[in-house]
Amino acid sequence: MVAGLVLATFILFVVVDYYFQRRQPQRVEVKSAAREAPLDELPIPMNIVRGFKVPAHLSYHPGHAWAMKESRQVVRIGLDDFAARLVGQIDQINLPARGRWLRQGEHGWTLGRGSHRFEMLSPIEGEVVDVNPEVLRDPSLAHRDPYGVGWLVAVNAPAVEGNLKNLLHGRLAQRWMEESVAALHTRLSPGAEARLQDGGHAVDDALGLVPEFQWEKVVHEMLLA
Repeated sequence: MVAGLVLATFILFVVVDYYFQRRQPQRVEVKSAAREAPLDELPIPMNIVRGFKVPAHLSYHPGHAWAMKESRQVVRIGLDDFAARLVGQIDQINLPARGRWLRQGEHGWTLGRGSHRFEMLSPIEGEVVDVNPEVLRDPSLAHRDPYGVGWLVAVNAPAVEGNLKNLLHGRLAQRWMEESVAALHTRLSPGAEARLQDGGHAVDDALGLVPEFQWEKVVHEMLLA
């Protein structure tokens, strides 16, 4: 009798303990992707179109500027690899000041090479909230790493979703880049198109294959500015 009572009491404690264990919140360890691989080391899908880099995660304006949404309304922008290699030796950049309102498809900033100035169009409409100080100190960064440390400005874009829908993405962006390279070939000096690529990569200075008196005309036509 006593043994049965002890056994019943033991079973009761087990049941009660199991019940309270189930009610306690379960602790689950969530591994941070940032700890395993820092964001600046994560692989970025990169497409190469006729020697020019076209990162798959970016959106592109036909004037060869890119845009990347960073938060709900903030978009980072810069020039693409085509524009960087077209202008070549960028030694001056005039960027819009913080607080300035940019309009999509209108003048955004100016690239300088020697005595030549080349305007570019903004891919996004909104207020400039940040300017890259590094590229102002060293404009060549925009040529060497246009998608990385050579970014230009960040914009607070209230109509960001609508703006992005007006840009080029994915396969459409790749097709557009192919057409841009083909159009550039028609503007090079006879025989120069064969030198536009070196080992599968676009040359760093396409303007170097064009007579200098034609630089403004070629860049204006290619960048739509």
